[in-house]
Amino acid sequence: MDITLQHRERVTRVSGPLWDVSRGWQGGLLTVLLAGILLLSGCGTSSSSSAGNAPLSGNWQFTTFASPSDNSFSGGLQGGFLLQKGNTVEGQIVYSISSPTAVQNPCSGGAAAITGTVNGLKVSLVATGGSQSFKLDGTLSQDAKTMSGTYSSTDGQGCGSAQTGLQWTAILVAPISGPIQGSFHSTGQGNQTRLTNQDFLVTGLLQQGPNIGAGSATVTGSLNFQGYPCLSSASVSGQISGNSVVLQIIGSNGLNAGKIGGPPLNSVLVSSSSSGYFLQGSNGYSVTTKACPGGNLPGDEGNICLGVGTTNNACTQPISLMPASITFPTQMLGTTPTTQSITLTNTDPAGTTLNGLVLTFRDASGSSNFPVSDFDGLPSFTEQDNCATSPGSPFSLGPQQSCTVSISFAPQQSCPWLPGPVVPSQCPPFLASSVPVPPAQIATVSVVSPSSADPDTTFIVPITGIGLSVVQPSTPELDFGAESLGESSLPQSLSFANQGTSPVQILSPAGTSCTSPLPRPLVPGAASGLQVVIGSSLSSFNSTITYLCDVDPVSSKANFQIVTDSCAGAVLAPLQSCDVSIVYAPQPGTPLSPALDYFLQLNTLQCTSTTTANCEIDSGRFPVELKANLPSPLRMSPGAGLDFGIEPKGQTSPPLTITLFNDPNDPSSSVINFTGNLLKGPFAERDNCGTSLAPGASCTMAVTFMPSSVGFNRGSITITYNNGQTQIINLRGTGQ
Repeated sequence: MDITLQHRERVTRVSGPLWDVSRGWQGGLLTVLLAGILLLSGCGTSSSSSAGNAPLSGNWQFTTFASPSDNSFSGGLQGGFLLQKGNTVEGQIVYSISSPTAVQNPCSGGAAAITGTVNGLKVSLVATGGSQSFKLDGTLSQDAKTMSGTYSSTDGQGCGSAQTGLQWTAILVAPISGPIQGSFHSTGQGNQTRLTNQDFLVTGLLQQGPNIGAGSATVTGSLNFQGYPCLSSASVSGQISGNSVVLQIIGSNGLNAGKIGGPPLNSVLVSSSSSGYFLQGSNGYSVTTKACPGGNLPGDEGNICLGVGTTNNACTQPISLMPASITFPTQMLGTTPTTQSITLTNTDPAGTTLNGLVLTFRDASGSSNFPVSDFDGLPSFTEQDNCATSPGSPFSLGPQQSCTVSISFAPQQSCPWLPGPVVPSQCPPFLASSVPVPPAQIATVSVVSPSSADPDTTFIVPITGIGLSVVQPSTPELDFGAESLGESSLPQSLSFANQGTSPVQILSPAGTSCTSPLPRPLVPGAASGLQVVIGSSLSSFNSTITYLCDVDPVSSKANFQIVTDSCAGAVLAPLQSCDVSIVYAPQPGTPLSPALDYFLQLNTLQCTSTTTANCEIDSGRFPVELKANLPSPLRMSPGAGLDFGIEPKGQTSPPLTITLFNDPNDPSSSVINFTGNLLKGPFAERDNCGTSLAPGASCTMAVTFMPSSVGFNRGSITITYNNGQTQIINLRGTGQ
């Protein structure tokens, strides 16, 4: 059985046989446990008071079931519930038997009916499962919490031989009913690295169902996860058999959000300490909610520890890191650093001094595991603390003693220099599904503790911040439509504005409009101020610059040509802007299928002093995407894109228009027969184009924007004509 429950799976009753040999003993155990729920629901919830007061009545876990010396079988009785009435005992115990001579293992298993007698402290039990029976003779301890003795078995008919005089022991497991408090320590699943080693407080309530002598009893309740981004609160429903617990986590919508416990490797067991009983498991909790952020795969896994009782501190972690995460507000490059603090406290419930604590700070942008994406090589995050005498050295904290870690954020980049894999909402957009926004920069504070309430002794605080370019373009995208060889589109214009508080120098052209391959401009003058580039390797990170100039190999001209430029070499004062105009003129040596998707690169220089050593070359790389459609006689004016800007949510914008023109000078010009328009996004379109457009004829499309939500919206109109040919009009706007 898969250890992760699917997000959309609803809770269902279990059907089928109690034992499925093909699943192994763990799979059979879970099937038996789930079947115990059905048995309880069918048999009622009451039991006699005499049985409840009898010493053998309860949930027993067999901790020893010795294998014979001939190794003819292994396994045995595991856990289940007994009922004592007077001197007689009955119940069910889950069992699983494997044999080296069997074709398939486990070769027998399921729920074994058990009967017997008790006389004082003497216990005699007989458990029958399948073709095999086990006779147990032993002694009950004075506190009625343990049993031990010897057992004999009958011939298993191919699943183990008859045996006598083998050892067995069992312990009584107390009911897990009452308030709970504990922790969930995330280990991350798949690419869920942003949650790995974060620890979250868990509270709630559990209620164990009555003992009716079945192989399991029900467990229900509720859980609350504090600060956990994947799940806040949920109900639980499951079962307990011996000291093994399996719980399904059910969201408020009635769907499975995950589970606690279950085979094969993430068992959650009931244990005891001086504080009382607690549930603990390695990788004992998995959640598959789609709301879980931070990776390509939804969901998370981790270590669970739940103490039963209001004063139970068995699951209290020895250290506390507050806050659990840090997010810096979006900050412009070149501004004064901002600082936030993390408090590390010794919260060990035993009240001992923690020796050997190790604190590590990692700035991802400066790590060797990440490509260098900044011109000056300086880190965006810096760290100071009063915990250790020197960075990375071990230190100690006495009971309830604290130390402070201070994190400062001074972003050194907005859009990264290298292309690499790009996800939506990050710049450069590369046909992203949302407005290009600088990616979050990441750092972590990690603390390794000498002990933990779970197997994982590492605790982290994730740190994020976004650097915003001081220079911002008036639009993230220019769409030119189609042109034929020898033709040129009408110019399209945009502006760049300095939104910072200090002047910004836009670099001057370095002899030519573009240099290929592009150097990493560590010093002023090593790059042009404005140039059109194309990424030559967008599938993986590289250690060198892989952007190439937009230069046609035949004509030596650019496909996107800068015709006016008041930006290169300019010094922009705060709130000042400059303008650029670009035309699309397809060149003979550039493949036009697929359509072109290039970028306008802007390099700037921002200095904090009069020396170039304190200058940051950034503030606006790859800010504008340049697009062209596939070759076609269908021209669009003023361009193949409409930007509606900001429109109040729920309102309809004034219409924006595009003129469609069948260019008679295009080599493939003929009558254009329209076969349909496909509209995507919160937009509406009306036109007077009819069913066809003759060479030299034109028609008009009027488009409106109707945002139903706040935020950036992207859409498109795909015009289909003739034999399945298409042209695209890109649409964008922001709801407010």
